[in-house]
Amino acid sequence: MPGYLKNFIYTVIATGMAVLLLMLSGLKIEFLPFVLAIGLIAGLLEKFYVELPNGTVFSGSTTFTFVVMAVYGIQEAVVIEIIISLISIPLLKSEKIKFLYNTSQYIICTVAAGYGYLWSGGIPGTFTWYDVPRLLVAIALYYLVNITLMSVIISKLSERKYFATWIEMVQDGLLIHLVISLLSVRLALSYELNDQLQFWIETLFVLVVFLALRYAFSLFINLRKTYLTTMESLTQLTENKLSISGGHATRVGRIARKIAEKVKLSQDEIDSIHYAALLHDLGKTYLEEKIFQKRGPLTLEEEREYRKHPEIGADMVKEIAGLAKSSEYIRYHHECWDGTGFPAGMSGEHIPLGARIIAAADQYDHIFYKKKSQTDFAALAGTKLDPQVVEIVLEIADLQEEPRETAMPATIEEKLIENLVFSEVRKRVYQSQLLDKFGASLIVRYDGDFRNEAGDSIDIPCREQVITLVEKVRRQQGGVREILEEAQSRKIYDVYCVPSGDQVSVIFFDVTDILEYEKKQEERVRNLYREVIYSVTQGKLLLVEQQEIEQLKTGVYISSHPILTKTDVVNCRRRVQEVLESRPLPPKVRYNILLGTSEAVTNVLKHATEGQMSLYMVGDLLRIFVSDNGSGIDLSELPRTTLMAGYSTKHSAGWGFYLLLKVMDRIVLSTGSQGTTIMLEINLVDTPEKVAANNITTLKEGNVHYA
Repeated sequence: MPGYLKNFIYTVIATGMAVLLLMLSGLKIEFLPFVLAIGLIAGLLEKFYVELPNGTVFSGSTTFTFVVMAVYGIQEAVVIEIIISLISIPLLKSEKIKFLYNTSQYIICTVAAGYGYLWSGGIPGTFTWYDVPRLLVAIALYYLVNITLMSVIISKLSERKYFATWIEMVQDGLLIHLVISLLSVRLALSYELNDQLQFWIETLFVLVVFLALRYAFSLFINLRKTYLTTMESLTQLTENKLSISGGHATRVGRIARKIAEKVKLSQDEIDSIHYAALLHDLGKTYLEEKIFQKRGPLTLEEEREYRKHPEIGADMVKEIAGLAKSSEYIRYHHECWDGTGFPAGMSGEHIPLGARIIAAADQYDHIFYKKKSQTDFAALAGTKLDPQVVEIVLEIADLQEEPRETAMPATIEEKLIENLVFSEVRKRVYQSQLLDKFGASLIVRYDGDFRNEAGDSIDIPCREQVITLVEKVRRQQGGVREILEEAQSRKIYDVYCVPSGDQVSVIFFDVTDILEYEKKQEERVRNLYREVIYSVTQGKLLLVEQQEIEQLKTGVYISSHPILTKTDVVNCRRRVQEVLESRPLPPKVRYNILLGTSEAVTNVLKHATEGQMSLYMVGDLLRIFVSDNGSGIDLSELPRTTLMAGYSTKHSAGWGFYLLLKVMDRIVLSTGSQGTTIMLEINLVDTPEKVAANNITTLKEGNVHYA
């Protein structure tokens, strides 16, 4: 804390304590029982304050400070403030300065308001309708002094301008100031020295109303938190399904809310933006997962499909009561400031502010997730993003500070595990019923050693790997999930590590049989497609495994060439042309080979981020191997792509496969989630004898024979 701020705090404390000593000397003892009783009620109101949905805290305790000031005097009002402070702030070592400062500044405010009441003509003990304006002046003076003192501390700690902080606090306190004023006037008018029944009835009514408000707002806030948690869980399901970075929607929602609060929007508007930010990717659930799992640029068809998701999401959210505004923001959150966005091509301030805020929050999280700098984010101002919103985002320093209490597990399974592992009471039920159904083979706790429920030290599978996961959990203070394979037994485990106080709970699910079953099912499906594709292409297109295609790299190796940019298409084509120049081929045959090469290499740039072309000569056969690191080709589309000219899906090669089958003698294809390799084979001596010779079976799989 800066030295001048400490000096200010100590000055306020010294002034307040000095004023207190002066005031207590004039305290009337006969009024003390009433003042103490009222002080206890005021203290209860301060202790059980009402938290409004916008985060503002409202207690109403100063109502009784002003009532006592009007019916008894300044000294008695000061006693009320001391009682409020004693009840509301515990006298702990860490709270002493806070207690002394708050009490001192309340005393200063009360005395300033009291003398304002006296100087305006008010006389304590004779409050009538004619004194109402005087009391209102005193109340206003109290709040002005209070805001003036508090603005000094808040402006310095938040590094903001004093006057801007002062104006903001005045605006935030207007409603509270009005309510306190009305209650104070009403209770002061109901007070009569000789007949206080009406006053006490209304006082108890005010107490009950405030407690009821506290309960009602607490229910509302908890309901809203539950609503938000439900939305976050829904978005996490979406993220898991689409392989989007875990927690993205939750982070975007938190960032967007902070931006909206900074802009000083209404509470309804802030909530609408927050809900829209949480659900901004909901429309993606209606798109095919492969679009989001694909490594590499999208095709035109894939891009058209992708651009549908804001409108799909908006239409889905529009059906939820109370989310009409959120629906609008979701619809337009991909619009760009320069008009290049979608779906409507809006620009500038024609884009709804809520959508602009969500767009900025979304981009900020993507940039942070990719570990880029804030300079990269600032560069989007004026093109993708609203420059003013970008400026606001850059002013907020703690956008990526994730509150630990709001951090959520990455998957629904982890949520289930976390809830049940933390509960010792439910652990036995969980182990005996749920874990058996889920197939959990082992639960252990790690406290420096792995222990079972009885506390005995035990050996576990994949020990070293699990220790690494445990250390990661302790660093992140969040759940971690990993698939591990034990070297000796070859068993595969789905392992969850969840923090539990000072320990880490580790749960092993044996998924060996499940993965083996899935592998066999995949093999059955691939064999089926292998036979179908072989049949419909009359043996020209062979679907094989990667190790089988590697076996075809025989004969004379010529060269290899990377495929990274469009210029590599020309380079690969030129290298094939150099090989063909040594052969007396008809121009049409030469052209077809080069055309097929261009098509195969171009597909790498369409469907992946990088690849490689390798050339081999096996006798008179030229074999062109083109591989990529993409997401693979959908096997279900291959029969149609090979039979139908021009047939295309966002995952197929379209005209490409049909063309390759026309110009090449044979195509061998290996494709999967790790990438695709295609071998193009052409006979450079196209005679009937060579064709017959090349049809000799060289590769066999099951009942299907491949030449």
